[in-house]
Amino acid sequence: AKASAEWFDEYHTYEEIVTWYTQLAAENPSLVRFVSSIGQSGEGRFQPAVHIAGESTGNSSRHRIYFQCQIHAREWISGATCMYVVNHLVTSYATDSRVKALLDSVEFVVVPLVNPDGYHYTMNGDRLWRKNRRINTGSNCRGVDQNRNYDSHWNEGGSSSNPCSETYHGPGPASEPETKNTQNYFRENFPIVGAIDWHSYSQLILRPWGYTSADSPDEARLSQLGTSMRE
Repeated sequence: AKASAEWFDEYHTYEEIVTWYTQLAAENPSLVRFVSSIGQSGEGRFQPAVHIAGESTGNSSRHRIYFQCQIHAREWISGATCMYVVNHLVTSYATDSRVKALLDSVEFVVVPLVNPDGYHYTMNGDRLWRKNRRINTGSNCRGVDQNRNYDSHWNEGGSSSNPCSETYHGPGPASEPETKNTQNYFRENFPIVGAIDWHSYSQLILRPWGYTSADSPDEARLSQLGTSMRE
């Protein structure tokens, strides 16, 4: 369904967001495929995914762009932004030549709720909660910062080993089910040529690498892309 302007006037619960994506896929089956779960969170909530693509090019290895949203629980607008972008792509396909050309050439893979437990808790407990809701053995402090839990240069700086820290990286790489689920789904959907992890802290466009001050091999291209996005 085309989201009304009123839908974006307020934030929505986990259940409402899942229902919205489900209905969007049901009403636009030629453009949207809804995956009800790529895995479950620590508290048993499903992590859905959404695929958006236009007319088939006859190429089964169509390049993909990956979005993931709402990894930090309190950053509500990150998930809302993903819904807004998805809504624009789907509802503009028939009328906007640029959107049509884009969706006919690439497929968007969107994981809209990376941290469903933390997000639920911000609406029903602590509004400024950031992490997931893991029970940390030997500590009264809960949660792992999933953004620092991925199995890529884990614990190489920029995170904490203290379970009470908001940047606690967890007991090991990809220790959290939500992290494992998104890692696996990302790998299952190769070839991915671009990815954005949506946040709302500050007004920055960050690019690789995050674990070192050294430039990535693609620094020139990524710098140009980031500048274009900013402008």
